[in-house]
Amino acid sequence: MPSPQDPPPDQPLAGYQVLDLSGPLAVYCGKLMADMGARVIKVEPPGGDPMRNTGPFVYDRPGPERSLHWLHFNTNKQSVTLDLASPGGVRLFRRLAAKSDLILETFPPGHMDSLGLSYTALSQENPGLVYLSVTPFGQTGPYRQFKGSDLVGFAMGGYMYATGWPHTPPTRLWGEQAYHTTSNRAFIAGLLALYQRHHTGAGQLIDVSMQESVAATTEHVGITYLYQGIPAERCGFRHAGRFIATWKCKDGYVSITTPNRRAWDDLRTWMAEDGMVEDLMDLQYDDVFLVREQHSEHIERVISRWAMLHTRDEITRWGQSRHHPFGPASRPQELLDNPQFRDRGFFQTVEHPELDARATYPGAPYRLTLSPWKLRHTAPKIGQHNDTVYRDDLGLTATEIASLSSSGVI
Repeated sequence: MPSPQDPPPDQPLAGYQVLDLSGPLAVYCGKLMADMGARVIKVEPPGGDPMRNTGPFVYDRPGPERSLHWLHFNTNKQSVTLDLASPGGVRLFRRLAAKSDLILETFPPGHMDSLGLSYTALSQENPGLVYLSVTPFGQTGPYRQFKGSDLVGFAMGGYMYATGWPHTPPTRLWGEQAYHTTSNRAFIAGLLALYQRHHTGAGQLIDVSMQESVAATTEHVGITYLYQGIPAERCGFRHAGRFIATWKCKDGYVSITTPNRRAWDDLRTWMAEDGMVEDLMDLQYDDVFLVREQHSEHIERVISRWAMLHTRDEITRWGQSRHHPFGPASRPQELLDNPQFRDRGFFQTVEHPELDARATYPGAPYRLTLSPWKLRHTAPKIGQHNDTVYRDDLGLTATEIASLSSSGVI
């Protein structure tokens, strides 16, 4: 198991310190920063962050150190405990903020200001501070105090309406896609602010809205309506452009993309060789740009019957051998054995002796040749770095730390 250590100097964000106060909405943003080499200090309330109670758990036994959700989203972070509702906790946080480059928080608008920990207050002592505030609807506007879950963000950002089948209600995607999207946008905004500070020396407040983050990912939906006045339709297994669809085949599902005449002709030829092309070789089906709109239902019925002759692998290999983007819909359990992932070392297995378990972690979706991603250490235990941060960074004595602990401040 990797041992805790300071971020190596070759990492892109090495030397930057982040105070991570985020809840589920932006916990992934903090992970992205930590995985890029920043020293990310997760500030938890005494007793531990509520996210530690999110299942599933190792061996299905609940516990604050056994949450797989926590273990995944907090790799490479450190942990301190701190009661921000207490005057002593506020004072300690101000001292930490004075030594930090970025604060990440997801409290409701006005909450940090009520504690005396707003950007305005903290930037007086640290003008270079980047203050990244992530909320469901932003710091301003009529919805600013609305509560928002991942489901609400996915729905009110406009994505859910376009997801599902034409005959079904709007459908939620699996996982916390709105949270992930928001964290990605917040991460980018934080990097841009740090980059600007490199040139100006000045920090700034960043206001990230989950609703706006989701709305920015709806691809054609907003643009089509703005330019054509046509609302999006849920299109099930098809992409809205009708050149991409996922078909049920002999052993599962496979995606077939035919964005040009050559790909469409190749597919029709293969279907003809199988004796399953029916009338799709007729001239009326030659125009790849019109055929999807005018004859889509008929084409889909013919292709769906043909696809059942072949496996995912057969369709994928046939398409890829002709340079067409065909690919299988992989089952979750198949990802761990995927030869491409194995060859690139995407998944990493780590021993957790304290849990008597071995866990496999996904790596980073990028490759930086001069600063490769590293799983430096697993998610921290509750307050694991209290001594390191409060003693070494702030200069508190062992007696002062013990007193703060006994009084519930840390």
